Amino acid sequence: MKIRLKPLLASMACLAMTGAPAFATSSFTQFGQEVVYSAKQQIGLPYVWGGEDPNRGFDCSGLIKYTFQEFNVSLPHRADLQYKYGNPVAKSGLQAGDVVFFATGGYPIGHVGIYVGDNQFIHAPRRGRPVQVDSLSSGYYSQRFVGARRFQPDFF
Repeated sequence: MKIRLKPLLASMACLAMTGAPAFATSSFTQFGQEVVYSAKQQIGLPYVWGGEDPNRGFDCSGLIKYTFQEFNVSLPHRADLQYKYGNPVAKSGLQAGDVVFFATGGYPIGHVGIYVGDNQFIHAPRRGRPVQVDSLSSGYYSQRFVGARRFQPDFF
């Protein structure tokens, strides 16, 4: 998978110009924060079945596809197919930017969102509800959590 480096390198360059010493950090941590920042720009946009861009709106897998496409990571536009990408992550090991999957609508994997931290995730829930942040511990989502995946480029 290819990852767009501009936002990541720009933030690193800003840190370097502060004169603060450079420390090795988890590259995924920085990448995940960039993913979350990008996804949060879509909060409030309408749910549109089949939607995958901010001009029209998003469905759940379209939001994931669009957000990761911003970083040159190509994903299909279906939650069940997205679940086949990346590496599995235990619920206890979730980091910002991980993708969380749920069994909904009678499907083994029918819904998807992006973990933002603090047991919260951003998603396009359903018709009539805009892109928003919800809790993984809410009854509905906690009972339907299937797993999580981390889309991590090879160079991390």
